[in-house]
Amino acid sequence: MGMEGRGRKGLVLAVLTIAAVGSEPVEAQEAGPEGPLAGDLRVEEAWLATAEGDSVAARRGTLAVPESRGRADSRIIRLAFVRLLSTAPDPGPPLFYLAGGPGGSATASVSSPRGVSNWTWYLSYGDVVFLDQRGAGDSEPPLLFIQADAPEPDLFVDAAAARARAVALARAGAAHFRRLGVDLDAYTSVESADDIDALRGALGYPRINLFGFSYGTHLALATIRRHEAHVASAVLVGVEGPDHTFKLPHAMDAQFERLALLAARDPEVSRLEPDLVALLDRVLEKLARAPLVVRVNDPMGRVVDVPVGPFGLKWILRFDIGDRSDFTVFPRLLYSIDRGDPTLLAWFVQKRFPLVYGSNLMSLMVDAASGASPERLRLIASQAETSRFAEVVNFPNPEIGPDVAAPDLGNDYRGPLESSVRALFLSGTLDFNTPPHQAEEVRRGFSASTHITVRNAGHEQILPEPFVQDAIRAFLAGDPIEDATVDAGPIRFVPLEGYDPARTHPSVPRPR
Repeated sequence: MGMEGRGRKGLVLAVLTIAAVGSEPVEAQEAGPEGPLAGDLRVEEAWLATAEGDSVAARRGTLAVPESRGRADSRIIRLAFVRLLSTAPDPGPPLFYLAGGPGGSATASVSSPRGVSNWTWYLSYGDVVFLDQRGAGDSEPPLLFIQADAPEPDLFVDAAAARARAVALARAGAAHFRRLGVDLDAYTSVESADDIDALRGALGYPRINLFGFSYGTHLALATIRRHEAHVASAVLVGVEGPDHTFKLPHAMDAQFERLALLAARDPEVSRLEPDLVALLDRVLEKLARAPLVVRVNDPMGRVVDVPVGPFGLKWILRFDIGDRSDFTVFPRLLYSIDRGDPTLLAWFVQKRFPLVYGSNLMSLMVDAASGASPERLRLIASQAETSRFAEVVNFPNPEIGPDVAAPDLGNDYRGPLESSVRALFLSGTLDFNTPPHQAEEVRRGFSASTHITVRNAGHEQILPEPFVQDAIRAFLAGDPIEDATVDAGPIRFVPLEGYDPARTHPSVPRPR
């Protein structure tokens, strides 16, 4: 079991494709004689290949829904979905997969044979449905705003300049889409939760199972709050609760310190650098005195020299500090910067550089609307006073919401949720984005819940463990499951020098 088209939270929350530069969004049709009415369901037959060479019966479709259910004159937009058909003679409740982000595409999860194979295990129980959330994936309207102008040269040095760039892009994007008639206030988790229930009803399902990953768990919880009677159970992988949209600065400090402890136990790393925290502080001081310049290609193919200071490095670390596939090279990244070598840093800047050219208005509006309670905002502000990473943890939120006049769903939305829905919570101990304590906080309101914790798993590594896959299957089959902690295996850091093909990373050059 795995996930493709994964979503990411953080600074500007989508990898912006070069092909989208200068593109216009698809305009949703108005309801009327020449346009769809809300509830209009269009479906076509499809057969999807698996990695094993088999074919799965499927349906591709769209559902027309009001852009804003609170407005009588709302435009009608179309939501895209893919439905894998169950092989069971008497199927149970379907499984609705809710992608992360916000802004990830659920239908991208079955865009390849390997992706289809990841979900065929459920077809003996029921259908599997992948709904692209409004404004994301193949649903309309696409809300990526991209500006091809060359950005300021100091965005990886000056936090104020980077914030000004993000605010300017967000304002320009919001103005652009509003001129086209898009009601940006309608891009919230509440509207998306109602979209899920609308698709459930349109497909004729009395009840559904939810499978949420990352932000998808936040959306699943909103769906349970609003439509509990139609939800049979929920699998929540990497839990973002109603008041967890904005992160706590000390969580990133604690995560880096955990990595430092693990690195200190690695003989290949500790032999040259026994204290990763001290190395980080030394590197930040060096970059403050003299930013390290890296050369990258921008989305238009231009070669750009990018100076990187302390802000830029912390910004880079923020993206992947909870992802085991990348944080294993962090000691070598810092070690190379300390020695004046820009090679690894250039790889990471290249990976993220396209983000300074655009703004994902869907992600921005959804997160801003979910917001944070006054208590959490006070805690964020208090921790920011002593956190190494305060300026990047929620960048460019939470302040950017008012700049685009984003709605606020209110403190009732962010309050505790009480539910009798059966829920399986899954967490990784090295997941910075959605740490295990968030799942524990949310599950207090669930009368029937199980929490499985995967030791040494990051945000993206919770699902692959065989024990986890078996537990999910058993849970959805209705079998009882107990709380458990399982081990994803030891962390194997990339050596600080040389090349070890068994412990490497794409940023490390191969020897010639």
